[in-house]
Amino acid sequence: MSENAYLKWMAENTDTRWCNDSALQNDYIKARENGAVGCTTNPPLSFEALSTETERFQARLEEIRSKFSGMEKVLEYFRLLVPDIAKEFFPIYERSNGKTGYVRSQVEPKLSGDGEAMLAMGKTISTFCKNVMVKIPGTRAGVQVLEELAALGIATTPTVNVSVSQLVAVAQAYERGIARAKKAGLPVPASTAAFVMGRLQDYLAALNEERGKPVSTEDLETAVLAAVKRTYGIFKKEGYSQTIMPAAFRCARQVSELAGGVFEMTIHPKIQELIIEADKNGEIKREKRIDAPVDQDAVDRVLKAFPEFCKAYEPDGMSIEEFDSFGGVIMTLDVFDKSGWQKLLTL
Repeated sequence: MSENAYLKWMAENTDTRWCNDSALQNDYIKARENGAVGCTTNPPLSFEALSTETERFQARLEEIRSKFSGMEKVLEYFRLLVPDIAKEFFPIYERSNGKTGYVRSQVEPKLSGDGEAMLAMGKTISTFCKNVMVKIPGTRAGVQVLEELAALGIATTPTVNVSVSQLVAVAQAYERGIARAKKAGLPVPASTAAFVMGRLQDYLAALNEERGKPVSTEDLETAVLAAVKRTYGIFKKEGYSQTIMPAAFRCARQVSELAGGVFEMTIHPKIQELIIEADKNGEIKREKRIDAPVDQDAVDRVLKAFPEFCKAYEPDGMSIEEFDSFGGVIMTLDVFDKSGWQKLLTL
C-alpha cells in the first residue's frame, strides 16, 4: 500500500481517527504508518490472514488442529492471531491511556441470539491481550451482553449495526454498563460502536436489484452516509460517551464526507487505495465535512423506494425486539458466518 496522504492529513488535522480493516500483516503495518490507531478483525478477515500467511503461523496452526475442534479451535486461532496484531498497536494503547490502540475480535455469528454463550465467549476473548475489544452483534441479546461486558470493565465494539435505532440502543446499553462499572470501582472500558454502513448499502442494493433498480448506486451511497451523520447528531445531542465507528465503506467519498467527526473509522485496504486515487485526482476535499449537508433529494428517493431504509434511518424505526429479524442484520450475520466462521472450522 502506498503512502496515504489524505488519511495522514485526516489523522493529524481532525478529530477523526481510523483503524485498519484487515488482519494481514503488511496491511496493518502500512496502515499504522499512515496514521491508523487500531485494527479490526472479523471471522472472514481472520480466515484470510490465517489461510494466506501460513508461514507465520504454520507450526502453531498444526498444534491447534491436533488438540482442538469446533468452537474451541476457532477461539484458539483467534488467540494466536489477535495478540500478534495487538503488539503492533500496543504503544498507541499505552500513549492514549487505553482510549485507542485496540484490535477487535468477534464472537461467533450464530450465537447472536444466545446471550449467555456470547457473554462467555466475550469473556474469553477479553483475556487474549490488554488491548483487545470484544465484538458483539447489535441484536436483542447482544445489546444486553454489551451492557454486561461494559459492567465488567471489558472493552467492546458492538457490530452488525445497520440502523440508527441499533446504534442508539447500544449507546444506551453502554451507558448502563459503565455506570455499573463505576459503582463497582472498575475502570471505565472503551467502546466503539460500528455502524456497518456498507452492509446496509449491500442489503439495499440487493432490494434495488430485485425491484428493478428504482434508485442509483450513488443514491444508496448517500443514503447510508446520511444515516451515519444522523446517528452522529443524536450521539452529540444526547451526550453518549461511546464512539461511533463507521465501517464497511463502499467508496472514498463516504470517508471524506465524515472527516472531522469524533469517530474511529475502520477502513479496508481496498478503500484506502480508492482514497489515494480520489485524493490524487482531486475528487475529495481535505476539509472537515462532518457538518456538510448530504443530498436530501437522494435520501428522499431511497426513503420513498424502500420502507426498509425508513426502518434503518429513523431513530425509532425499530424496537429492540425487531433487530434480529431485520434483513440487513440477517444478511450481515450470514456473511460473517459462511465467509468466515464456517471456513475457520475447516481450516
